[in-house]
Amino acid sequence: MSADQFLSLFTQAVILIVLVATVRDAIRRRRRAEIEIALFFAVIVAMLVVGDIETIFGVGGEGLTTASLVLLVALPYLLLRLVDDFSDRPAWLMHVAAVIFILLLAAMIMVPSVAAVPFVALPIGWIVIVGGYSSLAFLHEARRATGVTSRRMLAVASGSALIAGVFLFAGIGAFVPAISWVTAVVVRLLAVATAIAYYLGFAPPAILRRAWQEPELRAFLERAAALPRLPDMPTTVRQIERGAAQATGATGASLGLWDPERDRLIYVNDNDEPVELAADQAIGGKAFSQQRAVFSANAIGEDPANAQMYRDYGVEAIMAAPVTLGEKRIGVLGTYTNSAPVFADDDLRLVQLLADQAGVILENRRLIEEAARVQAREEAALLKDDFLSAAAHDLRTPLTTLLLHAEMLRRQIDKDPQQPADARRIDAIVREGNRLKVLVTDFLDAARAERGVLLGRLEPTDLVSLAQEAAEVHATLRHAIRVEADAPVITEVDPDRMRQLFDNLVENAIKYSPDGGDVVMALANGDGVVQLSVSDSGIGIPADDLPHLFQRFHRGSNVDDRRFHGLGLGLYICRSIAEEHGGQIWATSEMGVGTTFHVTLPLARAESERPAMAETPADDASRTSAPGLAQGTTGLADA
Repeated sequence: MSADQFLSLFTQAVILIVLVATVRDAIRRRRRAEIEIALFFAVIVAMLVVGDIETIFGVGGEGLTTASLVLLVALPYLLLRLVDDFSDRPAWLMHVAAVIFILLLAAMIMVPSVAAVPFVALPIGWIVIVGGYSSLAFLHEARRATGVTSRRMLAVASGSALIAGVFLFAGIGAFVPAISWVTAVVVRLLAVATAIAYYLGFAPPAILRRAWQEPELRAFLERAAALPRLPDMPTTVRQIERGAAQATGATGASLGLWDPERDRLIYVNDNDEPVELAADQAIGGKAFSQQRAVFSANAIGEDPANAQMYRDYGVEAIMAAPVTLGEKRIGVLGTYTNSAPVFADDDLRLVQLLADQAGVILENRRLIEEAARVQAREEAALLKDDFLSAAAHDLRTPLTTLLLHAEMLRRQIDKDPQQPADARRIDAIVREGNRLKVLVTDFLDAARAERGVLLGRLEPTDLVSLAQEAAEVHATLRHAIRVEADAPVITEVDPDRMRQLFDNLVENAIKYSPDGGDVVMALANGDGVVQLSVSDSGIGIPADDLPHLFQRFHRGSNVDDRRFHGLGLGLYICRSIAEEHGGQIWATSEMGVGTTFHVTLPLARAESERPAMAETPADDASRTSAPGLAQGTTGLADA
């Protein structure tokens, strides 16, 4: 046996084995794509058989030649039908292909000189063109697809390029007989490679499909442990859908969560909008209601009631499986594609595996969220207890003093009604009353800040004047307050709230500089913003406390509560005032050296950028300028 004969037999054996495998799939599934794949390989085998009859038995004639040419014309038409089965091609393309097929077929049958080499060039040229086009079409699908489908489409694209090469070299051999022996060897080698590439792409064996699915499936399972801890449920659902689509090579996936109270499956569409379906609606609902995996190769034909929904999403085939954990129903996971041959029957087990894993992920997320809610409640209760304890302590001190002086006045009046009133005790009552008022108002301001409605009407205001007012009110013999500004700094603010911000920051500086020292308030315009700062030479703030400085109820770790009273609200309110004005606030500090609070505000803002104005309580103005403010607000320890 010569090498050429061996190569010929080997080629025929490979193609025959592929034909048997594809015919078996066509008989078992009886779907259009599988039947057309079997016909495609049957035409190739028939062409080989006809050629062998002519070669081995020396039988020729016009009949066999015409049969060869008819098969040659049918091959590109079948290939284009396979392109249509696996991709979204325009409808007119198949109409044009059918017309060309009919014209070439008629020419092959009716024209007498069918054996003429120039005439044979027509179908050969056509199949080379179709092979090149098909290769590009399948390559495009490979880039669009993921996982096993992408690998299958790459194999088919390779097969289409190879079949174009087969007939290109066959044509060259026919036109140039001197090198026909070379082209014959090349043609047989390319034919073997074509058969293998098409087989791996169109009808890959189960073991190969599993190998191609393994990387994406492994990646999904490796990510599964982290999915329950994603920021929110929609993100978790999206990641499960993405992993399921990649693992199965589907166009997309959808995960519907069951709402038992309404008996609805809740999906999220591409616009992150909820879509509700009845628990037994559509293919996915069928899988959920029957609690079994379902495969539909023709979703529109099997479920015409939801045909428009399938068209909108480009769905032809669906695999869906219920998502459960034990006896608990969670939802349904569906993977879909616009090309039914993308799925194999045994992929249904993979979808069920992914659905089971999704059940574990979603249940873990529920448990984590429940644990977080429990922890949040515990932390809220602890915070509430700490707050009530601190509030009770701070409120009790002025209240005790107020009641003591009031009781002494009452006794004084009972003892001698004609005796003049004790002005010192009345002043103490007024001072402690103002202190109580400030504490209560801080509570109210913190609640307004939480809702983002602290500000009143914005007015053009000279911040230097406000700073000088704060300096005059709060300066003491041990704490000189200096305002540094080269010119007026005018911008649109709520003047009452800006007074409150200055007061709080100055009080902080004084309060946490127990050994005295200057407080410097600096103001300037620069780069489209107003820059403010309040500096002291006090005890400073630990570096670990700086990130938490402006949180509610947070107090510095270096603060002695018995020495420095406070609830931890003052700086939180300052931050809210700055941010509602469109600005920022932060602090720099060095332990034992001092602290500087920095504030930036927009120099000017358009009407559209201004926040909605909140109603300002009638007593806010009097509160922010009250002499007792320093005793009621929190300072550096509020951080």
